[in-house]
Formats: sequence, structure tokens, C-alpha cells
Amino acid sequence: MDDIERLAGNLIRLRKAAGLTQAELAEKLGYSNKSVSKWERGDGYPDIFTLRKIAGIYNVTVDEILSGIAPTRGKEEFIPERDDPQYGFKRALLVISCASLFCVTIIAFFLFTFLAGSGRDETNTVIISVISAGGYGYWAMFVYNIPLDAIACYIFIIVVHKRSSFLIMSITLWGLLASIHLSVMQMQPLTALIYAAGAPLQILIGYFNKYLNISLRSSASTSGKKEKIN
Repeated sequence: MDDIERLAGNLIRLRKAAGLTQAELAEKLGYSNKSVSKWERGDGYPDIFTLRKIAGIYNVTVDEILSGIAPTRGKEEFIPERDDPQYGFKRALLVISCASLFCVTIIAFFLFTFLAGSGRDETNTVIISVISAGGYGYWAMFVYNIPLDAIACYIFIIVVHKRSSFLIMSITLWGLLASIHLSVMQMQPLTALIYAAGAPLQILIGYFNKYLNISLRSSASTSGKKEKIN
């Protein structure tokens, strides 16, 4: 465990022992909660004068903050902004937005199935069917909607949560491959081989996601410094 990680772990342990959220500690210190989150992620550290303030709040010495043995941090403690008062609202907004996109697809599916069907019989009654008169399967809209929904959710996460999601990027990739396959499989049966391209692309996504998150954290750290200066 290096010094920065040890300091970050001690800051988390002491804050939780004091029963404070990141926002509450930030208010006492005169910093933004983004700065406190940055220190606890190990992306930066407070200056010596701020450490003295923190030591006073926790009733410990600066040396104990710097050198105290911190417990191993759990996975969820690395999630930025978990203690942000708006974190739950942002997560709920993300879930509602993605669910709404999916619901639109379901509604469209039923509208086409029950209002359009495969045509009308002699009595002008709709023949309920998931296949149109031209042979188009209405269920295909689910497949086409997967990458669209995933891209929308990914943009939302980048803009609101300031982080990249490996899972959503993967869903986008395989959704796009499935959409391409579905679109041309009747013309070329061997298009199923397009899924073979998914393996190397999945690896590239893993690296891209990793370094994009590093870049986003770096940008957040820079923003926190500018906020303090201002």
C-alpha cells in the first residue's frame, strides 16, 4: 500500500467513524464534496493546512492521518460521489430514463402487433400478428433499440456521473453487431461471422473504458483545484 492509498484509506475510515458524509466534511473545510471524493479515491491529497483542519475535526494528529493503518477499502468505497446527496437522485434518473426508452419500444411493438398486424381480413378486422404483410418481424425493433438505448444511457452517464461504463459499452457493441446481422442475414447467411469481430472489439472496449475513466478522474481533479482557487 503506497502513501497516497494509505492516506485515502485513513480519510475514509476517520470520516465514517465520525459519522460524516463527504458533503458534510467538505462544508466544514470550505471545499467542494468533489475535492473530498478525490482525496478518498487517491487521485489527490489535501495540503498540510487542510490536514490540520481535518485532524482537528476528527480529534487526531496529522501523523495519525498520514501514517495510521487503514483497513482495506471495499469495492463500493471506490465509487466516486457515493456520499453525494444527489447520488441517489442521479441513479434513479438514469434508471427511469433507460426504462422509459425500453417502454417506448414495448408500446410500439404492441401497437404494430395489434393495430397493424399482417393486414386486414374480409371484414376489415386486423389480423393480429408479429409479422407484417411484407414479412417484417416487429420483434426486430427490440434488437434495433438495444444499441440506441445503450448509447443514450452511456451519454447520460458520461454527462451526469462523469464516468464511463464498460457494461453499457459492451451492450452497445453486441447490440450493433446483432442489428447488422439481422439487417443483412437474408441476403448473406454467413453474416453471423460478424460476431467473431466482437471478441477483439470487446478487448479494445475494456482498454478504452479504463483509460477514459482515468481521463475523466483527471479532469475532475483539475476542476476541483480550479474551484478551490476561485
